[in-house]
Amino acid sequence: MMKIEIRNVANGVVLRIEPQQPGDEAEEIVYQERDDDEVEAFADCLRFVLEQYGPSTSRYSAKRIRVVVEPGDRYETPAGDAQH
Repeated sequence: MMKIEIRNVANGVVLRIEPQQPGDEAEEIVYQERDDDEVEAFADCLRFVLEQYGPSTSRYSAKRIRVVVEPGDRYETPAGDAQH
């Protein structure tokens, strides 16, 4: 079973991926946050993990994992702000 540790650092996160085979070294990847959008930056980090280490799926798969950013179910777009 794969083990991935996410550790916060000053300007992002460090992903530590434990090896699946005994004797292999752990892999560490730094993922830097973007100042403009914390939510989208974290979603990008999750997408990276999914692409690199997740199960291989496609749009034709019976099940697949998607990382999607969407507004809260009670969020109301402010007047005059049609971009959200």
